[in-house]
Amino acid sequence: MAPLDDDVTPVPLPPLLSRLPEAAGHPVLPRSVRMRHALLGNLPLFLMALLAAATWWLVQSTPSPMPERAPAEIRHEPDYEMHGFSVQHYATVGPARGVIEGDVVRHYPDTDTLEIDGVRLRWRDDQGHTLRATAARAVATGNGDEVRLAGGVTVVRDLLSGEDAPMTFSSEEMLFDRRIDQVRSTRPVTLQQGASLVEARALVYDHADGRLDLQGAVRGHLPARR
Repeated sequence: MAPLDDDVTPVPLPPLLSRLPEAAGHPVLPRSVRMRHALLGNLPLFLMALLAAATWWLVQSTPSPMPERAPAEIRHEPDYEMHGFSVQHYATVGPARGVIEGDVVRHYPDTDTLEIDGVRLRWRDDQGHTLRATAARAVATGNGDEVRLAGGVTVVRDLLSGEDAPMTFSSEEMLFDRRIDQVRSTRPVTLQQGASLVEARALVYDHADGRLDLQGAVRGHLPARR
């Protein structure tokens, strides 16, 4: 090897190791990229917090339920009153089967009943036999199926075949059931037909067949037949 010349300037050798990045294998990302990654990583947590806040706001904004109102008290008061009241009942064919009349009538909607002052009732069976009743007052169902007579009740049954006088029975209370053409009383009742007079504790009268059933202690006066 030739000796080095004193006037030759030596050339510096390159460094053995080049400068490594801050983290080997992980290049440095721009700040905006790093912020976006951080935001995306925390997005589920952010959404949960937002949902919780919205739920709290809805709860606070929802009006409180109104307290339940107690049902209005139904009073037994009439909704109308009529003077010179008259109602007729008809069968499928033919003339009126019965008539209920009164001086004053009041309708009560809570029970659908009629209160009648000075009541007069007339009813005709299929054979044409007529039953008449009068009383100081009565309470009838709205459709007139039942009429409860009270206060000096008098019922008169027209003559039947073979009789020489109509039959009258009276009591303080009687029930007329037009569905089965029946008059019933659980109060003491007096029957009179001509000169015959009978008293009983209760009565059931079927107007359709003229059958009379006296109940309880029965006593009376029957004139001797000549």
